Amino acid sequence: MNSTFEEALRDLQRLEPDRDHILISHGIDRSLHQRLSLLLKAKQRFKRCTVFLTTYGGDPHAAFRIARCLRHHYASVRLAVPSYCKSAGTLIAIGANELAIGDLGELGPLDLQVTKPDDVMERGSGLDYMQALQVALFHAHQAFALFMEVRRGGLRLPTKQAGEFATNMAIGMVAPLYSQIDPNRIGEMQRAIQIAKEYGERLDSYSNNLKPQALEKMVADYPSHAFVIDRKEAKNLFNRVEAMTSPEIDLVDTLWHLFVEQDDLLHVCEQVPPLATGVRDAEP
Repeated sequence: MNSTFEEALRDLQRLEPDRDHILISHGIDRSLHQRLSLLLKAKQRFKRCTVFLTTYGGDPHAAFRIARCLRHHYASVRLAVPSYCKSAGTLIAIGANELAIGDLGELGPLDLQVTKPDDVMERGSGLDYMQALQVALFHAHQAFALFMEVRRGGLRLPTKQAGEFATNMAIGMVAPLYSQIDPNRIGEMQRAIQIAKEYGERLDSYSNNLKPQALEKMVADYPSHAFVIDRKEAKNLFNRVEAMTSPEIDLVDTLWHLFVEQDDLLHVCEQVPPLATGVRDAEP
């Protein structure tokens, strides 16, 4: 690391002398959990830490293990988010006691991604099928109401006969939509959503930082997996959210090329010795 980084780290350590500082820019996977576990066994010095995390997400099971690993080693975890911390990264954020989100930082919803059946390289939101069912159900109700009104009003048919006609017409209209929905796929999507909810509940038991109903909102209420949860939005979900401090921003700024471009960064900052004052001890 260069001298600029050391100076920024020294300023941060001066304000937080009893805290480890961990830098992570990496996809969330099992290898990251294994590397973090080994690193903390060798490098941990204190019982509190600040984790600087940037990630596009990854494996929710690995995210759960990583958050548990941090909570195993530290009594207090502060998560600093200078840039993207999406998807599975948000699960790790739930396990933190406090969040510090930079001006460019953002979390994301917890609608877990699952592989699409026709493309093993592409993933879709766990809510896609749920939304498709809602759309199909809405069109079924609309079609039934429309045909019922037309048949009763225009032809003055008895209610029973008009209802049977409207039912058959509505079924014929929405059947092509329902025929494309695989029940097994729906079960897979529901399990993915339940995984996010169960992991979120367990991690919040450490931090108690989620507001009531916040987990349900992150799992099911946002319209897109890419939806931006910036600092202002995060304050609607978490109890303890603040801006990154000036020393934290200075540290990140000196490493910005790593956080933005490096996708394999895992580092526990070493204690930097204080700057020399120019005054030497007397010679013996």
